[in-house]
Amino acid sequence: MQLIFEIGCEELPASFCQPALAQIEATFAARADELRLGYESLRTVATPRRLTLLVEGLAAKQTDIQEERTGPPAKVAFKDGEPTKAALGFARGQGVDPADLYTVETDKGEYLAANVFEAGQPTAELLPELLREIIQKLNFPKSMRWAERRERFARPVRWILAVADGEVVPLSFAGVDSSNLTRGHRFAAPDAFEVKDIAGYIDGLNAAHVVVDPAERRATIERLLQEMADAAGGVLVKDPDLVDEVTFLLEKPHGIAINFGDAYLELPDEVLISSMRSHQRYFSLATEEGGPLISTCCVIYNTPVVDPKEVYDGNLRVLRARLDDARFFWDKDLKSTLEARLEKLDDVVWLQKLGSMYDRSMRMAALAGDISWALGFDEDVERCAEVGGLLSKVDLLTDMVGEFPDLQGVMGREYALADGEEPAIAQAIHEQYMPGGADDDVPSSDVGAIVALAEKLDALVGCFGIGLIPTSTSDPYALRRAALGVIRILQEREYSISLSELFEMAISAYEVVPDDDDETALMETPLETETDELIEQLLDFASTRLKYQLSGDFPTDVVDAVLAANRDDVLSVRERVEALAALRTEPDFEPLAAGFKRVVNILKKQTEENAAAPVDEALFAEPQESALYAAYLGAQKEVEAAVEAHDWPKACQALISLKSPVDDFFDNVMVMAEDAAQRDNRIALLGELRSLFMRVADISKIQVG
Repeated sequence: MQLIFEIGCEELPASFCQPALAQIEATFAARADELRLGYESLRTVATPRRLTLLVEGLAAKQTDIQEERTGPPAKVAFKDGEPTKAALGFARGQGVDPADLYTVETDKGEYLAANVFEAGQPTAELLPELLREIIQKLNFPKSMRWAERRERFARPVRWILAVADGEVVPLSFAGVDSSNLTRGHRFAAPDAFEVKDIAGYIDGLNAAHVVVDPAERRATIERLLQEMADAAGGVLVKDPDLVDEVTFLLEKPHGIAINFGDAYLELPDEVLISSMRSHQRYFSLATEEGGPLISTCCVIYNTPVVDPKEVYDGNLRVLRARLDDARFFWDKDLKSTLEARLEKLDDVVWLQKLGSMYDRSMRMAALAGDISWALGFDEDVERCAEVGGLLSKVDLLTDMVGEFPDLQGVMGREYALADGEEPAIAQAIHEQYMPGGADDDVPSSDVGAIVALAEKLDALVGCFGIGLIPTSTSDPYALRRAALGVIRILQEREYSISLSELFEMAISAYEVVPDDDDETALMETPLETETDELIEQLLDFASTRLKYQLSGDFPTDVVDAVLAANRDDVLSVRERVEALAALRTEPDFEPLAAGFKRVVNILKKQTEENAAAPVDEALFAEPQESALYAAYLGAQKEVEAAVEAHDWPKACQALISLKSPVDDFFDNVMVMAEDAAQRDNRIALLGELRSLFMRVADISKIQVG
C-alpha cells in the first residue's frame, strides 16, 4: 500500500519547511510504531506551497498480537474455587472467557493471567486520525488563524491530498476536506489534478512545473549557478545558506545572469554582496575564489517566462535601485570620520544599567590595552588595540549599517581605512565579532584577537553583573557564543592567560571615578554582583562551554577530571585532556585511579588544615610510608618540570609511576592510626599526593571497573 499525504497552503517561509518535514516524519514513524503499522520506506518532500509525506509498502492492517497479560494477584482472584469480581473484571477487560484464565509465577508472587489475541485493524480505519494528528502536532516558529477558524497553522491551508492505495483517506482540518487532488505551480499550472499513486504524484507535479523534491531543486540550482558563473567567466561566491533558503522559496528553479555595471564595483565587495543577498537573494560572482567581485550576479527565479529579457530587465532595475541606495549611504558616510562620530555613541543605549555604546567603547579600549600588556605585546600592538576598541562600535551610527545591520564591523573596517587609520586597527574593528559561530574563524591578527576578547569579556561581565544570565531556553545577548569565542581565541591564538585574570580586568574596566571633586571617593561600578561571586559565576559558565566543546572529541569523565583540577587555564585544558585520555589506556591507570579515589574519599572527611600540613618524615612508622613519600618527591620534580614545559604526557607518566607505592601504602598502612601525630602525618602525605595529581587532573572522577 502507498500513502500520499500533502498539506497544501499559502507560501511558507523558507525557514519553516525543513523543520516541519522532520516533525511530519517523526510523528508518522512514532505513531505507526505505536499502532503496529509496518511500512517499507517513508520520506518527506516540500515546496513553499506544500508539505508532503510519501510512504511505500504500508501494511494493509495492523500486526495481530497474541500476548500474555497479567491481572490481579491469584489470592484475590478466586474464592472457594470460583472467580471473584476481580477475576471476572479482568476477564471482561481482556475479552476472554473466565474459564480460560490461569495463574503464573512472577517476581511479586502468583498472579492471574490471560492469553490474549488481538486482531489488527485495517490501516484504512486508522489513517484518518493518524494524519489529522500529524497536522495538529506541527509546530512552527509563528502560526496564524484565518477565516474565523480556531485552528492554527503557519499559513492558511488550501487543500489536503490524502490517498492510500488509490482511495481518499477522509479527514478535515480548518474547514478543508481531504481529496485525491493536488495543484501545480501557482502561475504556470494552477489547475488541480487527480493523484492515485506516488509515481503519478511526482510525474504530475513535474508536468505542472513543480519539482517537489527539495534535494532535486537544490541540485538544479547548483547546476544553474555553475553554468551561469562559467558563462560569465567568474567563480561563484559560496553561500550554502542562501542556496538552502532559495531552494524553499520556489517550486521550479530557473536562472539568469545579470550584469549590473562596473561602476558599482567601487563599493566594498561586502556591500555589494549584502545588497544582492539580503533583499534580492541574488548570488555574487568573483574573479576567483576569494578574489574581488565582478559586475555579474546570478538570479534564481520561480516562474517560467516566454521572454527571459523581461526577467532580466525587471531584476536589473530593482538591483540598481538597491545599489544606488548603497552608493548614496557610502558617499554620505565618508563625509565624517569615525573619530568625529565617536561621542555621538553616547546617545546610543547599550543596556540601561550598563550605559551607552560610548561607555562600552571606552571600556573596550581600556580592556584591550590591559589584555595587550598582560599578554606581553609591545606598545604598537597595545596602542592599536586601544584605538580599535575605541572605534569598534562607531559604524553603528552610519547609514550603511543602519540599512544593512549584517555589515557591522565590515563597514567599520572600510571607513577606518578611508579615514587613514592603520590597517591593523581597521582589521581589528572588523574582527571584533569573530568567531561568529562554533565553526567560524577566529581573528587572524593579534590586535583583532585582543579587541575581540575585550568585546566578548565586556558583554559577559556586564550582563552577568546585572543578573542577565542565560537560561536553558533563552540567551538573548548571545553570551554562550561570547564565552565560546573567548575560549576558542585563547586556544587557537595560543594565549597563555587565565580566565580569572581576564574577568578581573573586565570587571575593573567597569569601575569609574565618581563625577565630583572628592579625590578620596571610592570607585563606582554599575555591576551589582560582588567581584568574587561574579568571577565564580563566569568561570562556571565558561567551563560548561569548554566541557561541551571537548566532550565531542573526548570521554566526558576525562574532561570532567581535567576541569575539576584546573578550569582556569584554557590553553592547557585540551592538552591535559589529550594526555589523560592516552594515559587511561595504560594497564596501571585503573588501579591508580582507584587508589587516588581512596585518597580523595579519606581527605573529604578531614579539614583542609590537616590535609595541607607539612609532612614530617620522622613520624613515619612503616617502610611503605617512606617509600611513598620518596616516590612522591621524585614524581613531584618531574611533574613540576613537565608542567612548566607544558609537557602533559610526561607529567602523566610521572603520576603513573606512583601506582605501586600507592598500592603498597594502602595495603600495609592504617591511615587512621590511633596515634594522633602519625594519623595527621599520613593525612598530610595524602594531601600532598592529592595536590600533585591536581596539577594535571582529578582522576577520582574517572569511571573505572
